[in-house]
Amino acid sequence: MRIIKPFDPWQGKWCSCPAKYTLNPYTGCAHRCLYCYTTSFIPRAFEVREKPGILKKVEKDLEEIDSSRYLSLSNSSDPYPPEEEKRGLTRAILNLCREKGLPVLILTKSTLVTRDIDILKTMKAAVSITVTTFNSSIASVLEGGAPSPQKRAQALIELHEAGIPTILRIDPLIAGINDKPEEWKEILSLLSPYVNQVVVSTFKPRPDSWKRITTTFPSLQKTKDWYTKKIGNSIYLEDNRRVKLLEEARATIHSFSLPFSSCREGLANWNDLPCDGSDLLEINR
Repeated sequence: MRIIKPFDPWQGKWCSCPAKYTLNPYTGCAHRCLYCYTTSFIPRAFEVREKPGILKKVEKDLEEIDSSRYLSLSNSSDPYPPEEEKRGLTRAILNLCREKGLPVLILTKSTLVTRDIDILKTMKAAVSITVTTFNSSIASVLEGGAPSPQKRAQALIELHEAGIPTILRIDPLIAGINDKPEEWKEILSLLSPYVNQVVVSTFKPRPDSWKRITTTFPSLQKTKDWYTKKIGNSIYLEDNRRVKLLEEARATIHSFSLPFSSCREGLANWNDLPCDGSDLLEINR
């Protein structure tokens, strides 16, 4: 069985990503985000485990996969957990992809990604970093194991200054927490010169994530009736409220002259670039 797999195993009807591969170098994620959806299908999702023999499996898969696609690192865990500093699995995988000529799109909340600038600037690569809010007191609870949003912002700046394409994800937009244009403007005022694209999506709770986030932020209980649209295993905000929120986000992002994209919102026609940032890899499709 391959460890590098085609993306979107659920065949999500609102997924607008181009055909690509995905790989999670680790199982589980140390960030412990209250809104995380992977806890609904990954046992002990907040415990990081190394995958046995991963590098040999990656080497084998790289000989067999379609090199005209690209690899997303990673979609169900962060490729830069604290363990990566010593283990170096993600760094080794990047080296293998560089040798193969396989473009890589990195999704992370970790500042450790800057360690690998030396590799990333010698291959086709782009880095997406999530900054949900600049409110440190909220972020420290919402994303308890992640670096501060200010440190993540600095990582984006360092990557950009090294010539690596960068994507800012303001994601998820959670009604009652980070849903005001003034908050997005604060983030964009600092980071707009250093990012090539901004991606947003709304919070799509599942039963376990809803319980976690409302236990920590009881005020969100008042928003329960706003989530009425079930798609797959997730519940979406009702359409009028959700579309208005995304319209405001798009207008705010455009006011900083940046490309806007949304992820799994059924609004692919609004996207200025592919929603995952892969256009920055400059792949001939």
